[in-house]
Amino acid sequence: MTIKTFPEPGTDRPQDLAAARQACTTSGGPPPRISVVIPARDCGPTIEGVVRPVVEELMAAGAIDEVLVVNHHSTDDTAERAARAGARVIDFSSAGPITEIPDSGKGSVMWKGIWASDGDIVVFIDGDHLRFDSSKVSRLIGPLLGDASLQHVRAFYDQYGGGRTTEAMARPMLSLLHPELAGMRQPLSGEHATRRATLAELVFPVGWGTEFGILDQICRRHGAAAIGQVDLQYKEHVKGDWAHISMQAFELLYVAMRTEFRAQGRPLPEHWGSVVLTPGDRPGEVLRRPARTAELPPLMSLPGWPERERQRLGP
Repeated sequence: MTIKTFPEPGTDRPQDLAAARQACTTSGGPPPRISVVIPARDCGPTIEGVVRPVVEELMAAGAIDEVLVVNHHSTDDTAERAARAGARVIDFSSAGPITEIPDSGKGSVMWKGIWASDGDIVVFIDGDHLRFDSSKVSRLIGPLLGDASLQHVRAFYDQYGGGRTTEAMARPMLSLLHPELAGMRQPLSGEHATRRATLAELVFPVGWGTEFGILDQICRRHGAAAIGQVDLQYKEHVKGDWAHISMQAFELLYVAMRTEFRAQGRPLPEHWGSVVLTPGDRPGEVLRRPARTAELPPLMSLPGWPERERQRLGP
């Protein structure tokens, strides 16, 4: 199967996206609300360069409704810089229906960002881009406005120096579990747009496995035809070290295997651990690094979700 790919969706300019959004109405109702959510931790040097063009170009043109930064235990001035650039900033520790999430990672930040956002379409963007422009957001949104069958659109990049976890782990797992998604160029991209109702159906792993988990669950629920990808041309961002990469790969593998076992109605093997084992400096030494294998329930399963939706949609 060929994944729907949108090299030139035609909504690069803010006014074009605003017009496409206004045209996307049903039964004379309002156009869809659109939120851009940015999970951020110690992104002080880069966050303004991500937030400002989205606020000053897309929000100013009426193409989107809000830019929301979820500040995740930053030790620098990420929150102050994001607010100065025009974002609505919320603190991870006090946000959402569950305030205390042990061993929280990117997945839990995204989960809280969905809850706090007001959009019918939620766009996630990483906060550590070294070069960024608003067309990267526009291109993700455009296909969802033009194709009602699409549920999720993920970015790929012609120029990208990353992808180590993708090639070493994500692509082999897709080949095994979802060969119909083999055409995804960057399945772990942090840039993607999804319909809110679809996100609310999903279990969210708290750590790095969440990007794979989103693809995996949407494909199982809605089929590969509900997933598209769009060319954002380039990505330059702050890269992690190899210790960071091995933890990402472990958490992704854990999430992928857990989802497959569940689909087969089988329990996880009792001997499975939740630590990454690596050699130490001394001969024979083994270091144990705990991984984040917890998960958060679908938002729609929470008792407070109907009231949150009524509050979001207003009278």
